[in-house]
Parts: sequence; C-alpha cells; structure tokens
Amino acid sequence: MSLEASEGSAAVPAWLLNRQHAKAIGEASRKKAAEAAAERESTRRKAPASKLEKEATLSQYPSIPLSEYASDGDHLAINADFPGLRAIHRDPWIFLVSDLLSRAECEELMVKAGPHFQSSGGYSNNFRTSCECRVARHETQRLHARYAKLLNVPVGSLEAAKVSRYRRDEFFRNHVDVLSGTDFLENRIATLFVYLNDCEAGGETRFLSLPSQRSLEYAVGEKVCCLSTGRDVDGEGDYPGVIRAVLEDGSVDVDFDDGDVARVPRSAVRAYETLEVKPAQGMGVLFFPGYLPSSPKAMRFRNQLDRYTVHEGCVAVDEKWVHQSWVWPSHPQAHYDGVETGAVGL
Repeated sequence: MSLEASEGSAAVPAWLLNRQHAKAIGEASRKKAAEAAAERESTRRKAPASKLEKEATLSQYPSIPLSEYASDGDHLAINADFPGLRAIHRDPWIFLVSDLLSRAECEELMVKAGPHFQSSGGYSNNFRTSCECRVARHETQRLHARYAKLLNVPVGSLEAAKVSRYRRDEFFRNHVDVLSGTDFLENRIATLFVYLNDCEAGGETRFLSLPSQRSLEYAVGEKVCCLSTGRDVDGEGDYPGVIRAVLEDGSVDVDFDDGDVARVPRSAVRAYETLEVKPAQGMGVLFFPGYLPSSPKAMRFRNQLDRYTVHEGCVAVDEKWVHQSWVWPSHPQAHYDGVETGAVGL
C-alpha cells in the first residue's frame, strides 16, 4: 500500500507518514538481513555435501598409490606431491588433479575467452566441431606458475592457454596431441586440461588405445587397436576398430572407428582398453602424449608419439567448456602467443 494519501481521502499528518516510512524501511532491512542469514546457512549446510560430491566423483576412478609413480626416463617427470593429485592409470600414467582451478578462476577464463572464440581449425567439420580461443600469456601468469609447479617445468615451456567450448552435439573425434613438422626431436610432452564447468551428460574425455592383457582371438567382429607400426604413417597413434574379415594369408581387414579401412598383418593389431573421464568443474586431467627428446623411443616413433594416448572428446549433451595447456621440453614450437582479452589477469 502506498504511504501517500490517495486522492479524496483525509490528509495524513507528516509525522505519521515519517513513522510509517521508517517502519517500512526497518521491515525491509530486517527481511534482507534474514534472507542473507538464510543464504549463509544454506551455503554452510551445502558445503559438506559439496565435498562429499567431489569425493564421490573421484571415487568412480581407479586410485593408484602415488608412491608407485616414478620417472621412467621416457616421459616428463612431474611433482607427485602436488595437492589433489590422483593417479588413475599406469603405463601410460594418467592423473586427475582435484580443484586445480577454483570456480571463480573457471568462470573468469570463460569470460575471457567467450568474446574471442573462433571455429577450431585444422580439422574437417565431421571430425571436430568446437570453438576455441588462445589467451595472451601475460593474462594467465598465476595459472601457468601453478601448472609449472605440478609439471616440474619452467613457465616458458607452456603454450599459451587455450579455452574450448563444445555446444550440444559437438565433439572432437579420436586424435593425438603431438604435432607434425617439429624440430630437434621435440614435441608436446604433457597435456594438462581443466574442465571449466560440470556436465551431467555427455562431453566425456575417452582414452581409446590403452594397453590390455586380453588375448586376441582374431575373430570377425572383435575389437582391436592397430599398432602404429602396422597402420600409422603420419604419427597418428594406435586407433581402435573392429575386425571385418580374416584372410587366409594371416592378415585382417579392420574397420576403424574413424571411418578408415585397412588390411594389416595379425602382428599389427592388439587388444585395448578404454577409460572415460567425466567433466567436473575445476578438475585437471594430465597425461603424456609424446616422449622426451632424450628417450630412445623419441626416434623410434614419428613425432615422438606415445601411441597409447589416442583420445576423443565425446559428443556434448550439456555445453562443455575446457581449458587446455601443453608442455614442450624447451620453448613451444607452436601456439606461444594468444589474444589480448582485456579481462582480469589470472
């Protein structure tokens, strides 16, 4: 009800108007304070649940004791004492890092990148359908310093931070992270990415060519990976597929998941396992796509590729945002610079 007298009604004394006005202000202030208190209490009660939810998220993955991790001389040796680190696969090593970024940092990266997105280049539309942005290095100095502590490398070994967005039905089919045309036996030796939002459905990262102890039967319809030495001519890794035919000469025809078909000897296929990681805001995923230049394997495999690290970004149902960083043995030979976003530094 208005505190002013309506037309045709008796005039309300000024002192009463002032008292009513003061009362209304007081009630509004008390209501606002009560709402704030209720919100704080709600946040307090939800905090343990949030921690439990994170623990439940991590519990769905294997947990390999970090005491079992040691440098093999072929891959980058990381800081195993970094907070939140969890090993979920061995040979090749794959790690999760809980709360690598805070919610505020995730959201700020999204704000930075959003206005500057461009279609992800280098692939046809039926292979990768995301958008991306590289952020200027000086705008992510604190994040790079944090990553450098985890990775045991100088900040200068990191590429400019990348942010990618996958809208509903978008994807990145099976691929590897090493690049072609590099010099001095150098390539990307570590991939570290962080999910910037939660996804209830879709958008998982799936590793597609992990080794397996399963024995092959060499039967039609059997799932196999084709070894780099059998199919690969461009450093593309061990890709999964299905045996289409078994020939008398001992070779097999394989229908690969990426649409290719190849005839290879039996010795060029192997059993494999997969591993999926579901997007959870702030969680990092770390693995090692290429060998160190000092490793004998760096000369054996094209582009210094570790063939067990083929992976894909599954079709998004919920919109997915992810931030990627790559490490080189020395100065990155690609993607060293990013765009000036003008937003808050991180």
